Amino acid sequence: MAEPGRLLRLIWADTAYQGPALADAFAAHGVGVEVVRRPDGTRGFVVLARRWTVERALGWLSRARRLNCDHERRPDHHTQMVWWAGLITLTRKLAKERLHWPEFRPGRLDPRPE
Repeated sequence: MAEPGRLLRLIWADTAYQGPALADAFAAHGVGVEVVRRPDGTRGFVVLARRWTVERALGWLSRARRLNCDHERRPDHHTQMVWWAGLITLTRKLAKERLHWPEFRPGRLDPRPE
C-alpha cells in the first residue's frame, strides 16, 4: 500500500527535463516520469498531449491576486497560498458557482436552465 497522503503516481515532463537523473530520482519514490514530446516533423505551434492541463491549472492559480506577485518571503507561506487558491478554485467549480455580472446580481432570478 502507498504511503498515506501520497497521491502522485505519474509526472508529465517537458523534453528539457528528460534524462536518467530525473527519472531515477522520482523512481526512488515510486513516481513515474513520462516525457511529452512533439510529433516528428512538426514546425510551429503544436498542442501537446497533457501539457494544456498544466497550463490551464497555472492559469486558474494566476487568477488569485495574492499569487500574481511574489508577496511571500517564506516558501512555506507561498506553498500555503497556492493550496488556498487551488482550494477556492476547486470548491467554486464543484459548486458550479460562476459569479459573473450581470447574470448573478443580487435580487435577480437564476438564469440557469433546470
